[in-house]
Order: sequence, then structure tokens, then C-alpha cells
Amino acid sequence: MDAIEIRRLGLEDADLVLSVRDGVFDGPVRPDPLRHKLTAPGQLLIGALADGALVGMASGAVVLMPDKAPSLYLDEIGVHEDWRRRGIGLALGQSVLTEARAMGCETIWLATEDDNAPARALYARLGGRAQTGVVVYSWD
Repeated sequence: MDAIEIRRLGLEDADLVLSVRDGVFDGPVRPDPLRHKLTAPGQLLIGALADGALVGMASGAVVLMPDKAPSLYLDEIGVHEDWRRRGIGLALGQSVLTEARAMGCETIWLATEDDNAPARALYARLGGRAQTGVVVYSWD
């Protein structure tokens, strides 16, 4: 793998994230939510950097419930298509697991589409177990 730096991003990295190439995130990065993501307690944004550019990211948030231990919702892992199949997604996922445990999270969870084979393979490699009998609802 080329020299890739995996690290948690902070407010000092806002310009780096705002200048990211299309294809790392699902859409354009919005400055106000980004600022919140980089500064609010319980928020997590990890970057994969190559030659000073953001080529991958993982995003999550701690979920607190009054009757349960903290958990981390892993929102997504994204790697630019030019940088895929180099172990970057796996390294980002491992970093998320480490950061989540350091944040006191006892569990980490996510949802993905049934037909997203690359994501499902990645999550299995990270030791995740697919759950059955779950129905996901959404509101747009």
C-alpha cells in the first residue's frame, strides 16, 4: 500500500475535508455539519490521507441511551475509487473500532444494503456479524 496516514480528523482539518474529491463522501461536504462533526462530543470522523489529500473516510456517532452502555453507530466508510482494494477501508474500519472502544462504546453497529457486497465483505473482515430479523424504517 502507498504511504497512507489514517487518523482522527479535527477542526484543523476542515479545509482538507472541504476540498475532498468527489467520490469519498456520498455528496458534497457541507461546512456547518462538518464543523459540528469535527467538534461535537461523541462525533467521529477518521480520514485516510495520501500526499496531503483525503482519499477515504469513516464517520460515526456515539449513541447514548439511559438504560444501555454507549454504542457507536458507524455511519459509513468511503474510499475514493482510485484508492480502493489497497486495504484502506479495512484500516479505516479498524481505526473506528479502536476509537469507539476508547470512547467507552461497548458495541458498534451499522446498517447496509443487502446487495452491497463490497461493504458486507469489509464488515465481515472486521469481525462484524450480520444480523437477521431486523427491519429498517426511514423517513425522508
